[in-house]
Amino acid sequence: MIQALARPPYGRRVGDQRISDWVPTSDKEPKVPSDRSSDDVLALVRLWSSWAGESVNERHWRNLLEQAQPVRVLRTMLAGPGRPVREFTDPFTLEVHEAIDGGGASGLPLLPLYVERQHDRWLADVVNGLVARSARQPVGVLAVLVGESSTGKTRACWEALNLLPPDWRLVLPLVPSPAEALIAALAEITPRTALWLDEIHRFLSGDRGEQAAAHLREVLNDPRRGPLLVLGTTWPGLWADLVKPRKDGDRGDTHAQARALLTGKHYRVPDTFEDTDMPELRRLASADPRLKEALEQGRPGRITQYLAGGRALIDRYETATALQRALIESAMDVRRLGHDIPLPRILLEASIRHYLSTDQYDLVADGEIEHALAELSEPRRGTRGPLTPVIFREPGRPRVLTDDVRLADYLDQHGRKERRTKEPPAGLWDALVDHAARDSFIALAEAARDRGHLRVALRLLAAGVEAGVPGAAMAAAQFLEEEGRPDDALLWCLPLAEAGNVAAMGRVAGLMEATRPDVAVAWHRKAAEAGRTYGWLYAGMLLRRAGELLEAEVCLRRAADAGVHGGRAELAYLLQQAGRTGEALVHLQQEAEASGGYAVVETAALMRERGDSGLTVLAWLLPRAAEEGRRDGGGIPWVEHALFRHLAMDALLRSRLRSLADEEGQDDAVRRDLTALLDFVEELAKGALREKGTNTPEALRQHGRLAEALVPYQKEADTGRRDAVVHVAALHEQLGRPSEALACYQRAAEGGDPEVFPQIARLMTAAEGPDETFDWLKSCADRHGEKGYPDQRSAVAEQLRIAGRTDEALAWLRRASRTGDPYAWRQYAELLEAAGRMEDAQCMRRYGWEPYGEISKPWSAAPPAVRRLGHVRTAGD
Repeated sequence: MIQALARPPYGRRVGDQRISDWVPTSDKEPKVPSDRSSDDVLALVRLWSSWAGESVNERHWRNLLEQAQPVRVLRTMLAGPGRPVREFTDPFTLEVHEAIDGGGASGLPLLPLYVERQHDRWLADVVNGLVARSARQPVGVLAVLVGESSTGKTRACWEALNLLPPDWRLVLPLVPSPAEALIAALAEITPRTALWLDEIHRFLSGDRGEQAAAHLREVLNDPRRGPLLVLGTTWPGLWADLVKPRKDGDRGDTHAQARALLTGKHYRVPDTFEDTDMPELRRLASADPRLKEALEQGRPGRITQYLAGGRALIDRYETATALQRALIESAMDVRRLGHDIPLPRILLEASIRHYLSTDQYDLVADGEIEHALAELSEPRRGTRGPLTPVIFREPGRPRVLTDDVRLADYLDQHGRKERRTKEPPAGLWDALVDHAARDSFIALAEAARDRGHLRVALRLLAAGVEAGVPGAAMAAAQFLEEEGRPDDALLWCLPLAEAGNVAAMGRVAGLMEATRPDVAVAWHRKAAEAGRTYGWLYAGMLLRRAGELLEAEVCLRRAADAGVHGGRAELAYLLQQAGRTGEALVHLQQEAEASGGYAVVETAALMRERGDSGLTVLAWLLPRAAEEGRRDGGGIPWVEHALFRHLAMDALLRSRLRSLADEEGQDDAVRRDLTALLDFVEELAKGALREKGTNTPEALRQHGRLAEALVPYQKEADTGRRDAVVHVAALHEQLGRPSEALACYQRAAEGGDPEVFPQIARLMTAAEGPDETFDWLKSCADRHGEKGYPDQRSAVAEQLRIAGRTDEALAWLRRASRTGDPYAWRQYAELLEAAGRMEDAQCMRRYGWEPYGEISKPWSAAPPAVRRLGHVRTAGD
């Protein structure tokens, strides 16, 4: 036993201790485990349980150990928010899914027996490591499980709580809104606290989501607040929205703080049990009828989904009455269009007429909708119904039944997959404008815009403004600006700017830059004075462009003093333009040393221009290169570029470095690396960085040795390189093997490459005919479009146009657009223009089209207040 405890995963050395050392010897002199011995006791419990083939309830054992030590329970630490973790004995209060009832078997625990999987082991390492380090290194740790609905994310977090000592506290920030509650909790958080952020996207999205993310980053990095554990869960699509990098051309970065907080802090929970999990699952299934039923009746590997009632929910949906099905499907569509989880009942009631035939709707009697909702809310087999009332509950107060309902998560996911190619009924958009929850208007407007329903998108934003939604007017201004209507955009944001909204000031300034740069400068300055310090940078750049160099210098110096990214670089350019090279270099170096990037390249060039020696420039570049290597953020390696360029431009420096490499006693590894670097730079200096030799695949191909070139390309293709697959396809075609070439091109297309569609269309049309070809291309494009990569749909439309099937191309794009492809409606306009329908194309670009499929008639973009007054203002009024 001593040897077993000493080995992983226990790693405990108990020496010659006896169990009697850990238990009372008499009523008067009880012996209880010390802090260190408690870990030995738990290790022993785990070992014995593994020998007995039983799972361990660690929370139970930790509670027993804590209760045996009344003296140590009395801690001097002030209690923070939340409650002791040992008081959480009901998993359903933390939104762990209720499981199926196992055929009504009695005596079962609340939750099925648990099979530990790889994500559980990852989470255990995170929690155990935090607890073990808590005394010497009180840090904060964030761990997020990312997976589809009902894959076991929340249950895994619940199990991880068992690993915490019982004196830790657990905080569930929920009201008045998740983000606001999180911000409030963080202000009072104390060490040895766990934050429960189930569905973490709720806390980090919306108007205050970025603020919440920034606060959480600050607290996690504050050793005075640690140890702190943050457990979160979310769905893959929502995770991707929070962490996706900002793209070039984006005017804003809506999730910068969330991305910085979350990146690298997650583990993907698989949809199914792995083969390695199955033996333990089968063993536990013999003791738990719920696991046994899931194993026997559920789809292979999808155990947690079945346990959470997924099959029962699908059965209820598929066997529902017409009215019930209309309610469920309207909820599915509303959710996939971006509505928040709570769905207003009145919205569903207004929507069902668009999911029923006229006769069916006319036969809906008074009270029948309420009866249908009541039936859909009834639990079956231990799980919630498809549509359940949203209940608001405050501690110590009676629960409050709201007028909202919630679609079951599993049906939500099911609807997103099964209805992904279905167009929402045209009338649903009107119901959303009239009855959507106020906090969902902006997201719904984005969904309408993606589908080319520009008029509807603006109506939704206008409804948001009327409902007092923060950010709705600014969203409308941004939408109109991006659609090429800056004058209309001004009407939405100018009143906000005049009322003191700093973001609106910046937006007004940006809108005025092209037509009224003097007015734009004034607004940028006003925004900067109000705290939007980037305004100094933009004002200075505009002034420099206008030749107002003294005023520009004042603004750029204020930007630099405020630490605005790029401020010192812009100031340096201005000073350099004025011939003040020494001052320019000081500021450019500061920018480069603070932020890296292209400023490093420009600094090195300016140092050379000033006459600094090659060694001086090199000595400055090397620390920058080390910093860039440590960051390794995946961006452009500007320092590396600057270093190579500097060495390539200085032959004397290269010669001195070669002498250093050749010195007697030089380390072999240093000599080898330095020589390789200098050889590379020599080639760069000569402009000779080309593939050498005659045995590379490309060289073989250029010399007509196609069969020989095919071998290395095929090896690269077998490793998954998509570009190599294309090379293999081209070589097969050159060798007169069209069927092999087609198979390779199709493989590249299935890998996501839209550029091979012309080759597929050409080869497949010759072999199988055009109809079969376009059926395959459309199917491939749809599969990738569903995964969020719509480029192939555009490629299909282009091939249809080339084949002279313009009407079919337009129909294809119309369907793609109405099902959510954000590029299809714009390409539709391009196709109209190519077909000579110029007026329709222009109207489509400016006004979009209606949900029922026709190009929209001209509509007003004025905000509601201006429309009521009938007066249009400009920023220069």
